[in-house]
Amino acid sequence: MMRARFLFSLIVPALFFAACEKPQETASSVEEADTPTSVTPPSTPVHSGVLAKSSECIACHQDSLKEWENSHHALAHRDTGGELDLEPFAELSLEVGHAKWTFSGGKDNPRIEWEDTLDPDAKPIAGTPPMAIGLTPLVQYLLDTGNGRYQVPDLAWDPAKKEWFSIYGDQDRRPNEWGHWTQRGMNWNSQCAYCHFTGYKKNHDSETDAYKGEWIEQGVGCAQCHGPSRPNHGKDECIIDPAKKYTREQWMHSCATCHARREEFNEEFVIGDSFYDHYSLSLPSQPGLWFADGQQLDEIYKFSSLMMSKMGHKGVTCLDCHDPHAAAPIGGDIAVQTNALCLTCHAGGANGASIINPAEHTFHDAGTKGSSCVDCHMPKRPYMGRDPRSDHRFPIPDPLLTKELGTPNACNDCHSDKGLDWQIEWTDKWYGDKMKRPERERTRAVHAAQNGKTGALDMLLEVNKTEEIDAWRATMLRLMEPWASDSRVVKQTNVAAQEGGPLARAAAAMLIGRRGDSGPLLEKMLTDELRAVRLEAAWAAFERIPNDHPVIAETEKVARHQSDQPGGAMRMARIHMKLGQLSEAEKWFKRAAAWDQTSPAPRRDFAVFLSSMGRTAESVTWLDEAAELAPTNAEIPYLAALAYAELGDPAKAEARLLEAVRIEPRFSRAYYNLGLLQNSQGKPQDAIASLQQAANTDPTNPDPPYAQATILIRLGQVEQAISAAREALRRAPDHQPSQQFLRQMGQ
Repeated sequence: MMRARFLFSLIVPALFFAACEKPQETASSVEEADTPTSVTPPSTPVHSGVLAKSSECIACHQDSLKEWENSHHALAHRDTGGELDLEPFAELSLEVGHAKWTFSGGKDNPRIEWEDTLDPDAKPIAGTPPMAIGLTPLVQYLLDTGNGRYQVPDLAWDPAKKEWFSIYGDQDRRPNEWGHWTQRGMNWNSQCAYCHFTGYKKNHDSETDAYKGEWIEQGVGCAQCHGPSRPNHGKDECIIDPAKKYTREQWMHSCATCHARREEFNEEFVIGDSFYDHYSLSLPSQPGLWFADGQQLDEIYKFSSLMMSKMGHKGVTCLDCHDPHAAAPIGGDIAVQTNALCLTCHAGGANGASIINPAEHTFHDAGTKGSSCVDCHMPKRPYMGRDPRSDHRFPIPDPLLTKELGTPNACNDCHSDKGLDWQIEWTDKWYGDKMKRPERERTRAVHAAQNGKTGALDMLLEVNKTEEIDAWRATMLRLMEPWASDSRVVKQTNVAAQEGGPLARAAAAMLIGRRGDSGPLLEKMLTDELRAVRLEAAWAAFERIPNDHPVIAETEKVARHQSDQPGGAMRMARIHMKLGQLSEAEKWFKRAAAWDQTSPAPRRDFAVFLSSMGRTAESVTWLDEAAELAPTNAEIPYLAALAYAELGDPAKAEARLLEAVRIEPRFSRAYYNLGLLQNSQGKPQDAIASLQQAANTDPTNPDPPYAQATILIRLGQVEQAISAAREALRRAPDHQPSQQFLRQMGQ
């Protein structure tokens, strides 16, 4: 029985895209192989013959060339050895945290040397950087570390201040962390190259863990956005098909491939495809990326924020505000500073925009920060230390939510000295009932769910009833995951599955799989037109899907593409488990743990795997290691408790269960198992108390009161036992054990 409970379904973390500039901080890793100190220049890129180089387009497109050639797109990546590398590689040594860096050689022979002054096991790395990322406000350089692998040092060059600085700021990442520059969080091949190159393919060999990357050209060239060449086009004809037109959404989806925080399924996107056929978009349901109101927190690359905004919902796209060739706002900085760009829609109501007269709307003098649309509705936040990014959720400043929940507001950027009560007073005077927006209730609901507050589900259900924006519907559905089987959640999930947009359908697919559905609705999700929806359903219901279902082959292809990162390795393990290839599964679990040394997830899931193999004693070792890495994760001691119970050590099992409920006082299942264990150890009063806690923290579950009834009757407390059984039936009228119990009691 304990083993059956211990066979928890694997919880595999999604791999979300994080470019080199700001790697994710939710995982960490170390390389298996030693990092060489000598380097070789990059191999010559292989031309695929499908995409054209920009040089093949410019003869006929001189106007576009003038806008593009000095843009951040064109200069997103380059070879080293030019004048731009003269100052960064003047002789210089400096220490940042526990790292010593040396830069030398000038532009002709640039060289980087690194050593960790604290960790004797961290081997020094030195070499000539073959390529560089970016132009302004910072430049990052690559180092070749062997096997076709390139890493991006965390020290970047500031061309304005003419100094090196750490993009990590005050963080002192250690060499065993996934996000350290020597590890996979800063691996250029998988984390950076696609968005800084044209036609990039990483070509990772999952068996040798080596790369054979190929590309068309450095930088974002014509073909990256305009797509493949026409076969057999004439000498004087356009390389691409001029008759082929794209919708506004299709163009925006092309931008989103790089301007989004996302999980990448493959490298096969071409203009005209749906973004959701190649990527899964991150949303505020993922901790640490956004504030509860949708304002940016971590680096999220803008697309998700646009999708959460009213502007995005009404169909405003990237190209309404940005020139794609210049990679800059339409009309330049002056159009932004004078509000002219915003007023192209808001002056007359174009694209469904609200009509705004700045003089009446801002209550600030013209020319001041308070009169600027972007200062109030696109507040900037710095990333990579020195790169301020504008918020594309276009938030309305709300000092009341700042006071309640700690969400930022632009008023506070200028008026922090006046205090929040002063800010609330003036926004109420100026805007009155306009501030009582539905978005306030949505923010409160999301915040409650993100922070495990009582009543969070009721709040989510209420605001989701009237939510129109697909990204927010999806966010709230994902936050309902702990209650996937609740009848109210089931109802909203089924509605989203039938009529939701891509993001809401994907969230619904996950919930349908999580709740154990195996009927027609799950099959509908598994055969959805979009890969993002199909995969959500597949991973959530993975163990229940027949091995010959087409979606299984699709999941394996995606996992293979992701298998150079820990999350992809865990997915490979899960696939091999399903196929009965257990030695292969074990190999992938160990690889994920080695690449993710400071994360508990691979250790937890490997422990579950070992228990399923009857190797429970080994599983405890991995769970103990996971507990050291995540001392506030209640699930880990809970799993360890079940393992110790299986091993016949009730004292350790009870200690671990007590630890689980200490960490998470609302952990109903832990209280339930604790009550059963205490009863088996001859402590019925303690058992009844623990089961009462289980009943209180999960008021819809009939199991805790039924278990109380069985204990109470053995204690001779008949009336109390009958009352407990009736409570179980009140919670679940078809609960057969309680029905049988009451019949036996003559009730």
